[in-house]
Amino acid sequence: MRRPILEVSLRMCYGRSGSGGVLRRGPLRKRSWKSQVTTEPLRPQADLRIYDGSPDRIERGRLRVPLLLATLLTAALVPVSTLFDVSVSRWLGGRPMPGDLSKTIELTEVYAHGIGVIITLMLILYLAPRKRWCIPRLATLAFGSGAVAMIVKMFVLRGRPNRLNLNTAPYDAAWQWSFDWTLDHVAIFDSSMRSFPSGHTAIATGLTIGLCLLFPRGRIMFALLLGLSMTERMTSYAHFASDLMGGLAIGLFWTYICLSPRFLGALFDHIEPQGHGFERQKEAYIRNRAA
Repeated sequence: MRRPILEVSLRMCYGRSGSGGVLRRGPLRKRSWKSQVTTEPLRPQADLRIYDGSPDRIERGRLRVPLLLATLLTAALVPVSTLFDVSVSRWLGGRPMPGDLSKTIELTEVYAHGIGVIITLMLILYLAPRKRWCIPRLATLAFGSGAVAMIVKMFVLRGRPNRLNLNTAPYDAAWQWSFDWTLDHVAIFDSSMRSFPSGHTAIATGLTIGLCLLFPRGRIMFALLLGLSMTERMTSYAHFASDLMGGLAIGLFWTYICLSPRFLGALFDHIEPQGHGFERQKEAYIRNRAA
C-alpha cells in the first residue's frame, strides 16, 4: 500500500524517533557551511601518480627488486635461447597463420614503434589529462629503452634471420656474433647486421610497464600487446628469439633506472604530484586554510 504523501513529507522534514517510528517535532538543525569545510591537509591524489603507494596496488619500492631479478633472468636467457633461434624461426615460417590473426600481429608493430608511443602519450594527454604529470616518465621509459638498445646495437654485429636460408641453415648459424668495440663499422650502419638487441621489444617493454603502473586495470591488455609485438618481430624474420630476450632485458633494466630514487626516479618524483612540488602546494594550501 502506498504511503500518504503528507506522511512521507513529515518524515523527511522532522525525522523519526529512536523506536516506535513516532514522529518527533522540533526545528531542523542548520549546519553552517564552515562546519562542512574540511581542515585536513591536501593529500596527493592517487590518480595523479604513476604508481599508488597503497598496499593493494603495485608499489614502486616493491617493484625494484623484481625488476632487477627479471633483468638478470632475461639476460641469462640470451645464450640459452640462441640454441633454439634457428629452430624457432623455422617453425614460425612453416606454420602459416590465419589471415586475420596474421594481420593483427602485423599491426601490433605500431605499439612497439616510436610513432605508436607518441600516439599513446597524446591519447593520455587528451583522454586522461589528470595523469599528464606522468607523461615525462612514461616517455623516458619508452624512448630511453630504445636509445639504450640502439647504443648496444652499435657494438654488436649480428645478421637478421631474413639473411639466412632457414630451410638449410644449420642450428649453429645463429651463433655468428661479432663485436665492434672500436666502432669501425658505425659509419656504414647496416641495419641488416644489427639484429641484437631488439629495439622494438625494448621500447614496448618500457612502455608496457609504465602503462601497467599508470592504468593497473589494463595490465592484461598491455601485456598482451607486448607479447604480440614480440611475436611480430619473429614472424617478420626481423629478429631471433635471443634478440627479443636482449631487448626485454634492456627494457627491464631501464625501467629500474627510471623508477629507482637513486637514479632518474628522484628527478621524476619532483615532477609528479607526489614529489616536492606537490609538497610545496600542500604547504601553501594549509597556510591559506589557517589564514
